[in-house]
Amino acid sequence: MEVSDHAEYDADMARTTLRITYDGPALRDGTMEVRDLAPALLAMGRLLEDANRVVNGPKSQVAVRVTAGFKPGSFSVDLQTIQSFAAEIRDLLAGDTSTALANLWAHLGFFGLSGSGLFVLLRKLRGRRPEKATILKDGNVELVLPGGESHTIPKAVFDLLSDEGVRRSAAAVLEPLTKEGIDEFIARPAGAPKTDGVVITKEDLPSFAPPEVIQAPIVTNERRAAFSIVSLSFQDDNKWRLYDGRNTVWAKIEDQVFIKAVNEAEIAFSKGDVLICDIREEQYETTSGLRAEIIITKVVEHRRAFRQVPLPFDGPFDGAR
Repeated sequence: MEVSDHAEYDADMARTTLRITYDGPALRDGTMEVRDLAPALLAMGRLLEDANRVVNGPKSQVAVRVTAGFKPGSFSVDLQTIQSFAAEIRDLLAGDTSTALANLWAHLGFFGLSGSGLFVLLRKLRGRRPEKATILKDGNVELVLPGGESHTIPKAVFDLLSDEGVRRSAAAVLEPLTKEGIDEFIARPAGAPKTDGVVITKEDLPSFAPPEVIQAPIVTNERRAAFSIVSLSFQDDNKWRLYDGRNTVWAKIEDQVFIKAVNEAEIAFSKGDVLICDIREEQYETTSGLRAEIIITKVVEHRRAFRQVPLPFDGPFDGAR
Protein backbone atom coordinates (compact mmCIF):
# COMPACT_ATOMS: atom_id res chain seq x y z
CA MET A 1 0.00 0.00 0.00
CA GLU A 2 3.00 2.32 0.24
CA VAL A 3 4.14 4.31 -2.76
CA SER A 4 7.82 4.34 -3.60
CA ASP A 5 9.89 7.51 -3.32
CA HIS A 6 9.95 9.56 -6.51
CA ALA A 7 12.04 12.65 -7.19
CA GLU A 8 9.05 14.47 -8.69
CA TYR A 9 7.26 14.51 -5.34
CA ASP A 10 8.14 17.03 -2.68
CA ALA A 11 9.24 15.87 0.75
CA ASP A 12 6.69 18.22 2.38
CA MET A 13 3.83 15.75 2.74
CA ALA A 14 0.52 15.77 4.56
CA ARG A 15 0.32 13.13 7.29
CA THR A 16 -2.90 12.35 9.14
CA THR A 17 -4.31 9.30 10.88
CA LEU A 18 -7.62 7.61 10.11
CA ARG A 19 -9.06 5.20 12.66
CA ILE A 20 -11.25 2.39 11.37
CA THR A 21 -13.17 0.22 13.80
CA TYR A 22 -15.07 -3.03 13.41
CA ASP A 23 -17.47 -3.67 16.25
CA GLY A 24 -19.75 -6.48 17.39
CA PRO A 25 -20.08 -9.41 19.82
CA ALA A 26 -17.43 -11.45 17.99
CA LEU A 27 -14.79 -8.77 18.74
CA ARG A 28 -15.44 -8.15 22.42
CA ASP A 29 -12.10 -9.71 23.40
CA GLY A 30 -10.23 -7.26 21.16
CA THR A 31 -9.16 -9.84 18.58
CA MET A 32 -10.18 -10.35 14.96
CA GLU A 33 -9.55 -13.13 12.45
CA VAL A 34 -6.64 -12.15 10.23
CA ARG A 35 -8.46 -13.69 7.24
CA ASP A 36 -11.20 -11.08 7.76
CA LEU A 37 -8.97 -8.12 8.66
CA ALA A 38 -6.20 -8.43 6.07
CA PRO A 39 -8.40 -8.22 2.93
CA ALA A 40 -10.36 -5.33 4.48
CA LEU A 41 -7.15 -3.37 5.23
CA LEU A 42 -5.87 -3.96 1.71
CA ALA A 43 -9.24 -2.80 0.37
CA MET A 44 -9.03 0.36 2.50
CA GLY A 45 -5.61 1.05 1.02
CA ARG A 46 -6.99 0.62 -2.50
CA LEU A 47 -9.98 2.79 -1.65
CA LEU A 48 -7.82 5.69 -0.46
CA GLU A 49 -5.53 5.35 -3.47
CA ASP A 50 -8.43 5.15 -5.95
CA ALA A 51 -10.29 8.03 -4.30
CA ASN A 52 -7.15 10.18 -4.35
CA ARG A 53 -6.73 9.40 -8.05
CA VAL A 54 -10.32 10.44 -8.77
CA VAL A 55 -10.33 13.59 -6.62
CA ASN A 56 -6.76 14.88 -6.95
CA GLY A 57 -5.54 13.34 -10.21
CA PRO A 58 -2.25 11.66 -11.14
CA LYS A 59 -0.08 14.44 -9.67
CA SER A 60 -0.94 13.27 -6.15
CA GLN A 61 -0.18 9.97 -4.45
CA VAL A 62 -1.29 8.42 -1.18
CA ALA A 63 0.54 5.89 0.99
CA VAL A 64 -1.18 4.06 3.85
CA ARG A 65 0.66 2.66 6.90
CA VAL A 66 -0.84 0.64 9.73
CA THR A 67 -0.07 1.89 13.26
CA ALA A 68 -1.23 0.79 16.70
CA GLY A 69 -4.58 2.01 17.90
CA PHE A 70 -6.81 -0.45 19.68
CA LYS A 71 -10.04 0.19 21.51
CA PRO A 72 -11.21 -2.29 24.19
CA GLY A 73 -14.36 -4.19 23.31
CA SER A 74 -13.98 -3.81 19.53
CA PHE A 75 -11.20 -3.94 16.97
CA SER A 76 -9.63 -0.69 15.77
CA VAL A 77 -6.72 0.01 13.47
CA ASP A 78 -5.06 3.37 12.88
CA LEU A 79 -4.05 4.05 9.30
CA GLN A 80 -1.49 6.80 8.80
CA THR A 81 -2.33 8.40 5.48
CA ILE A 82 0.52 10.18 3.74
CA GLN A 83 -0.29 12.33 0.73
CA SER A 84 2.40 13.70 -1.57
CA PHE A 85 2.03 16.16 -4.43
CA ALA A 86 4.09 17.04 -7.43
CA ALA A 87 6.00 20.25 -6.73
CA GLU A 88 3.86 22.43 -9.02
CA ILE A 89 0.65 21.24 -7.35
CA ARG A 90 2.13 21.89 -3.88
CA ASP A 91 2.91 25.45 -4.94
CA LEU A 92 -0.69 25.98 -6.07
CA LEU A 93 -1.86 24.78 -2.67
CA ALA A 94 0.44 27.34 -1.02
CA GLY A 95 1.92 24.55 1.09
CA ASP A 96 -1.39 23.59 2.75
CA THR A 97 -1.39 19.98 1.56
CA SER A 98 -3.19 18.86 4.73
CA THR A 99 -6.33 20.64 3.47
CA ALA A 100 -6.38 18.46 0.36
CA LEU A 101 -6.11 15.30 2.48
CA ALA A 102 -8.89 16.47 4.81
CA ASN A 103 -11.05 17.17 1.75
CA LEU A 104 -10.36 13.65 0.46
CA TRP A 105 -11.57 12.15 3.73
CA ALA A 106 -14.63 14.42 3.73
CA HIS A 107 -15.52 13.36 0.17
CA LEU A 108 -15.40 9.74 1.32
CA GLY A 109 -17.54 10.59 4.37
CA PHE A 110 -14.84 9.88 6.99
CA PHE A 111 -14.46 13.48 8.16
CA GLY A 112 -16.75 16.48 8.72
CA LEU A 113 -20.45 16.92 9.39
CA SER A 114 -21.74 17.73 5.89
CA GLY A 115 -23.27 14.30 5.41
CA SER A 116 -22.50 14.36 1.70
CA GLY A 117 -19.54 11.97 1.53
CA LEU A 118 -19.58 8.79 -0.56
CA PHE A 119 -20.32 6.34 2.29
CA VAL A 120 -23.12 8.56 3.64
CA LEU A 121 -24.60 9.00 0.16
CA LEU A 122 -24.58 5.27 -0.63
CA ARG A 123 -26.37 4.59 2.65
CA LYS A 124 -29.03 7.17 1.69
CA LEU A 125 -29.45 5.79 -1.84
CA ARG A 126 -30.12 2.26 -0.49
CA GLY A 127 -29.05 0.70 -3.77
CA ARG A 128 -31.22 2.95 -5.93
CA ARG A 129 -29.68 4.21 -9.16
CA PRO A 130 -30.11 7.93 -9.91
CA GLU A 131 -32.27 8.62 -12.97
CA LYS A 132 -30.65 11.96 -13.70
CA ALA A 133 -27.53 13.91 -12.75
CA THR A 134 -27.23 17.68 -13.37
CA ILE A 135 -24.20 19.90 -12.75
CA LEU A 136 -25.43 23.06 -11.03
CA LYS A 137 -24.06 26.58 -11.45
CA ASP A 138 -22.19 26.34 -8.14
CA GLY A 139 -20.34 23.24 -9.39
CA ASN A 140 -22.28 20.75 -7.27
CA VAL A 141 -24.27 17.89 -8.78
CA GLU A 142 -27.99 17.27 -8.27
CA LEU A 143 -29.05 13.61 -8.34
CA VAL A 144 -32.69 12.80 -9.05
CA LEU A 145 -33.88 9.37 -7.87
CA PRO A 146 -36.93 7.36 -8.93
CA GLY A 147 -40.00 9.07 -7.47
CA GLY A 148 -38.49 12.56 -7.69
CA GLU A 149 -36.31 12.50 -4.54
CA SER A 150 -33.16 14.56 -5.05
CA HIS A 151 -29.74 14.95 -3.40
CA THR A 152 -27.18 17.68 -4.04
CA ILE A 153 -23.57 16.55 -3.65
CA PRO A 154 -20.09 17.91 -4.44
CA LYS A 155 -18.78 17.07 -7.91
CA ALA A 156 -15.91 15.11 -6.32
CA VAL A 157 -18.40 12.84 -4.50
CA PHE A 158 -20.26 12.26 -7.79
CA ASP A 159 -16.94 11.28 -9.41
CA LEU A 160 -16.30 8.80 -6.58
CA LEU A 161 -19.83 7.40 -6.94
CA SER A 162 -19.21 6.87 -10.67
CA ASP A 163 -15.82 5.16 -10.32
CA GLU A 164 -15.94 1.36 -10.49
CA GLY A 165 -12.65 0.87 -8.63
CA VAL A 166 -13.74 3.10 -5.74
CA ARG A 167 -17.10 1.34 -5.45
CA ARG A 168 -15.54 -2.13 -5.41
CA SER A 169 -12.95 -1.12 -2.81
CA ALA A 170 -15.67 0.43 -0.63
CA ALA A 171 -17.66 -2.82 -0.73
CA ALA A 172 -14.54 -4.85 0.14
CA VAL A 173 -13.80 -2.62 3.16
CA LEU A 174 -17.21 -3.61 4.55
CA GLU A 175 -16.81 -7.32 3.81
CA PRO A 176 -16.15 -8.18 7.51
CA LEU A 177 -19.75 -7.09 8.28
CA THR A 178 -20.95 -10.18 6.41
CA LYS A 179 -19.45 -12.31 9.21
CA GLU A 180 -21.51 -13.41 12.19
CA GLY A 181 -20.92 -11.19 15.21
CA ILE A 182 -19.38 -8.21 13.35
CA ASP A 183 -22.09 -5.56 13.16
CA GLU A 184 -20.53 -2.11 12.61
CA PHE A 185 -17.82 -0.33 10.65
CA ILE A 186 -16.72 3.08 11.93
CA ALA A 187 -14.27 5.46 10.24
CA ARG A 188 -13.17 8.83 11.60
CA PRO A 189 -9.92 10.73 12.21
CA ALA A 190 -8.04 9.40 15.23
CA GLY A 191 -9.05 11.43 18.29
CA ALA A 192 -12.07 12.99 16.55
CA PRO A 193 -15.41 13.22 18.39
CA LYS A 194 -18.05 10.56 17.77
CA THR A 195 -20.11 13.06 15.78
CA ASP A 196 -17.42 13.02 13.10
CA GLY A 197 -16.95 10.27 10.54
CA VAL A 198 -19.38 7.57 9.48
CA VAL A 199 -20.96 4.46 11.00
CA ILE A 200 -22.08 1.65 8.68
CA THR A 201 -24.11 -1.26 10.06
CA LYS A 202 -24.76 -4.77 8.80
CA GLU A 203 -28.23 -3.62 7.65
CA ASP A 204 -26.56 -1.06 5.36
CA LEU A 205 -24.58 -3.65 3.39
CA PRO A 206 -27.00 -3.96 0.41
CA SER A 207 -26.51 -0.23 -0.23
CA PHE A 208 -22.81 -0.79 -0.89
CA ALA A 209 -23.03 -3.61 -3.43
CA PRO A 210 -20.82 -2.50 -6.34
CA PRO A 211 -22.70 -1.81 -9.56
CA GLU A 212 -22.40 -4.25 -12.42
CA VAL A 213 -20.74 -2.51 -15.34
CA ILE A 214 -22.24 -3.73 -18.63
CA GLN A 215 -20.49 -3.24 -21.93
CA ALA A 216 -22.17 -3.04 -25.32
CA PRO A 217 -23.59 -6.38 -26.55
CA ILE A 218 -20.89 -8.62 -28.00
CA VAL A 219 -23.36 -11.03 -29.67
CA THR A 220 -26.90 -10.24 -30.89
CA ASN A 221 -29.25 -12.83 -32.36
CA GLU A 222 -32.80 -12.23 -33.65
CA ARG A 223 -35.23 -15.10 -34.14
CA ARG A 224 -38.78 -16.33 -33.54
CA ALA A 225 -39.54 -18.48 -30.49
CA ALA A 226 -42.45 -19.90 -28.50
CA PHE A 227 -42.87 -19.61 -24.73
CA SER A 228 -45.34 -20.74 -22.13
CA ILE A 229 -46.01 -18.27 -19.32
CA VAL A 230 -44.63 -19.11 -15.88
CA SER A 231 -45.43 -15.76 -14.24
CA LEU A 232 -46.48 -12.31 -15.43
CA SER A 233 -45.11 -8.98 -14.29
CA PHE A 234 -46.94 -5.68 -14.09
CA GLN A 235 -43.86 -3.82 -12.88
CA ASP A 236 -42.22 -0.99 -14.82
CA ASP A 237 -39.44 -3.24 -16.15
CA ASN A 238 -42.00 -5.54 -17.89
CA LYS A 239 -39.92 -8.67 -17.29
CA TRP A 240 -41.87 -11.92 -17.51
CA ARG A 241 -40.83 -15.39 -16.43
CA LEU A 242 -41.26 -17.76 -19.39
CA TYR A 243 -40.52 -21.37 -20.32
CA ASP A 244 -39.11 -22.23 -23.76
CA GLY A 245 -39.50 -26.01 -23.50
CA ARG A 246 -36.03 -26.48 -22.02
CA ASN A 247 -35.29 -23.65 -19.60
CA THR A 248 -37.13 -21.05 -17.53
CA VAL A 249 -35.96 -17.57 -18.55
CA TRP A 250 -36.66 -13.93 -17.75
CA ALA A 251 -37.63 -11.91 -20.82
CA LYS A 252 -38.22 -8.18 -21.15
CA ILE A 253 -41.33 -7.26 -23.18
CA GLU A 254 -40.73 -4.28 -25.49
CA ASP A 255 -43.93 -4.75 -27.53
CA GLN A 256 -45.88 -1.71 -26.23
CA VAL A 257 -49.05 -2.67 -28.13
CA PHE A 258 -49.11 -6.02 -26.33
CA ILE A 259 -48.30 -4.43 -22.95
CA LYS A 260 -51.12 -1.89 -23.41
CA ALA A 261 -53.58 -4.68 -24.18
CA VAL A 262 -52.48 -6.60 -21.08
CA ASN A 263 -52.73 -3.52 -18.83
CA GLU A 264 -56.21 -2.72 -20.12
CA ALA A 265 -57.37 -6.34 -19.59
CA GLU A 266 -57.97 -6.89 -23.30
CA ILE A 267 -55.98 -10.11 -23.06
CA ALA A 268 -56.58 -12.84 -20.49
CA PHE A 269 -54.22 -15.72 -19.82
CA SER A 270 -54.76 -19.31 -18.73
CA LYS A 271 -52.36 -22.00 -17.63
CA GLY A 272 -50.63 -23.53 -20.63
CA ASP A 273 -51.11 -20.56 -22.97
CA VAL A 274 -48.28 -20.05 -25.45
CA LEU A 275 -46.80 -16.82 -26.81
CA ILE A 276 -45.15 -16.90 -30.20
CA CYS A 277 -42.71 -14.01 -30.29
CA ASP A 278 -40.02 -12.26 -32.25
CA ILE A 279 -37.10 -12.01 -29.86
CA ARG A 280 -33.64 -10.48 -29.66
CA GLU A 281 -31.01 -12.32 -27.66
CA GLU A 282 -28.09 -10.22 -26.43
CA GLN A 283 -24.92 -11.34 -24.68
CA TYR A 284 -22.88 -8.86 -22.64
CA GLU A 285 -19.48 -8.92 -21.02
CA THR A 286 -19.86 -7.57 -17.48
CA THR A 287 -17.56 -7.12 -14.49
CA SER A 288 -18.95 -10.37 -13.03
CA GLY A 289 -18.74 -12.39 -16.24
CA LEU A 290 -20.84 -13.15 -19.31
CA ARG A 291 -24.55 -12.28 -19.15
CA ALA A 292 -27.39 -13.04 -21.56
CA GLU A 293 -30.68 -11.20 -21.93
CA ILE A 294 -33.83 -11.97 -23.93
CA ILE A 295 -35.94 -9.11 -25.28
CA ILE A 296 -39.36 -9.77 -26.84
CA THR A 297 -39.71 -7.18 -29.59
CA LYS A 298 -43.13 -8.36 -30.81
CA VAL A 299 -45.76 -10.84 -29.62
CA VAL A 300 -46.87 -12.38 -32.91
CA GLU A 301 -49.56 -14.71 -31.56
CA HIS A 302 -51.22 -15.60 -28.28
CA ARG A 303 -52.16 -19.27 -28.59
CA ARG A 304 -54.67 -20.63 -26.11
CA ALA A 305 -53.91 -23.84 -24.26
CA PHE A 306 -55.53 -27.04 -25.51
CA ARG A 307 -58.88 -27.74 -23.84
CA GLN A 308 -59.48 -31.16 -25.54
CA VAL A 309 -57.32 -34.18 -25.93
CA PRO A 310 -56.81 -34.60 -29.72
CA LEU A 311 -57.68 -38.18 -30.75
CA PRO A 312 -56.93 -39.55 -34.23
CA PHE A 313 -60.02 -40.81 -36.06
CA ASP A 314 -61.27 -40.96 -39.62
CA GLY A 315 -64.82 -39.93 -40.42
CA PRO A 316 -67.72 -38.67 -38.29
CA PHE A 317 -67.63 -39.46 -34.59
CA ASP A 318 -70.86 -40.39 -32.82
CA GLY A 319 -70.37 -39.98 -29.10
CA ALA A 320 -73.46 -42.16 -28.42
CA ARG A 321 -71.81 -45.30 -29.73
